[in-house]
Amino acid sequence: MIIFIGTNRQRSNITRLRKHQQAPKFAFKSYNWLFRTFKLPAATYVFTGIDRLDANERRLAGKVFRHIRAAGKGFSALNDPAHGKGRYRLLCGLYGQGLNAFNAYLAIDDPKPERFPVFIRRNSISTAPLSTLLNNQLELDHAINQLAEKAEPLDDLVIIEFCADQFAPGVHQKFSMYKIGDQVFQSFINVGKSWLVKYDEEDLLSEEQYALDRQHIEQNRFAAHFREVFELANVDYGRADFGLFNGQPQTYEINFNPFYLIVKSEVKSTQRRMNEDFVVEKRTRAIADLASHGGRAIDNISDPDITAFRLRPWRNYAPQRY
Repeated sequence: MIIFIGTNRQRSNITRLRKHQQAPKFAFKSYNWLFRTFKLPAATYVFTGIDRLDANERRLAGKVFRHIRAAGKGFSALNDPAHGKGRYRLLCGLYGQGLNAFNAYLAIDDPKPERFPVFIRRNSISTAPLSTLLNNQLELDHAINQLAEKAEPLDDLVIIEFCADQFAPGVHQKFSMYKIGDQVFQSFINVGKSWLVKYDEEDLLSEEQYALDRQHIEQNRFAAHFREVFELANVDYGRADFGLFNGQPQTYEINFNPFYLIVKSEVKSTQRRMNEDFVVEKRTRAIADLASHGGRAIDNISDPDITAFRLRPWRNYAPQRY
């Protein structure tokens, strides 16, 4: 049995897995359930969306995480909510360890980036960048001032140095690497005409180029590098999005609750669809391998902070958020 813990808003990211014929037995539960339930079934618990929790919620979830890990047979837990790194801490840590060639800064610290261009994103939530590529300090200062006037909290704005090679002139690229338990493996390429690549744009790559991408997927040549990345981030389950700079991987962020692809994409390329199917099958098998067996339900943790959460709803807002 596998139980995914997450926010109701992102429930569909994983519940799509049920549509796959090889899907393992699993359930999705909210953090509100986790904090309020008195019994925990035997299962592997996967904590998702921990970058969406505030510090107090991460502390509460971290206590339950440790309680589960100590429960013995039939119990396991992935993604420590107390210590999984969000965007800013992750990027700074990767740069400091030489795993990325670019750095990140907080807007509130009057940043002076070492390299340009840069762009601005929120740290606490995964939304689109708040700026275009900014080419110098003057443009950056102006953008920060404008965002401050629009009530953006400066301690939540991250300035990120742009660092990416193009796939071809005018064609940008993005790759992904999954970590599911002990398994680390590469996903298919996405390309686009914008510097911000989210999904694959149709007709930019040939069948031969998608066939080369399949070779790269199977070679999984960056697996050792990303084991270091996920270890630094304290992530057991997630997806790292990355690009290449001088041929070396550059990690942009780690998604703690990656979207589960099951519906066929609209691209015309036969090879691209084959690549998608290959990765979906591999991801499904990796998730199935997480399942625990045996064991009996245990009492949830006895803790004064958890009790306060249950009895004093006016002191928290998780039920409304989740």
